Amino acid sequence: DLGGHLPFDPGVLDICESAVMRCADAGAQVTHVRLGIDLDQVWTAWLHWRQASLSATISSYLRDDRSRSQVKPEALWEMDSGAALTAAEFAAAAETRTRFHAAMLAALADVDVLAIPSAQVWPFPVEQRWPHRVGGREMDTYHRWMEVTLYATFAGLPAASVPVGRGDTGLPLGVQLIGPPLGDVATLRAAAVLEDGVSSQ
Repeated sequence: DLGGHLPFDPGVLDICESAVMRCADAGAQVTHVRLGIDLDQVWTAWLHWRQASLSATISSYLRDDRSRSQVKPEALWEMDSGAALTAAEFAAAAETRTRFHAAMLAALADVDVLAIPSAQVWPFPVEQRWPHRVGGREMDTYHRWMEVTLYATFAGLPAASVPVGRGDTGLPLGVQLIGPPLGDVATLRAAAVLEDGVSSQ
């Protein structure tokens, strides 16, 4: 949970940690690592980066105020937030992204891959727009519940997700493995080890 930064539904961390420890039973060395960066700053940088990239795309489809009513509120929020970004805010996001990349490389210096759950929540009903509360914590945006998925892509690193088990309700969950730059093959090999360990149980 990155030192308590990420909230999770009950049972998610237990299943994921159990799966990773099965790799230790097979001979892998497993250790906890910390990311030496303020993860709230990383979230804000990712959010600004995303809003800047989506704003022009979404606005290109809107011809007038009437067409805004046909777009879901979350997309309008992304568009309007991106349009309101200043050059200084985007420059700060770019600087944070560079520091985050360096922090991820530092975390990977002594390990082959980083492991983290692939989701913070169990699969939820299709009728539910998005989880407003995870692990007892209110979500401050419509996508904060899937913050765990941004780390590999925002750092520009290869990643693979492996299904590792099911909860009490039978719903599935996975672990994502994040490798170093150009470490696609090694990341896939590590994923195969994790998958073998899970399937042998």
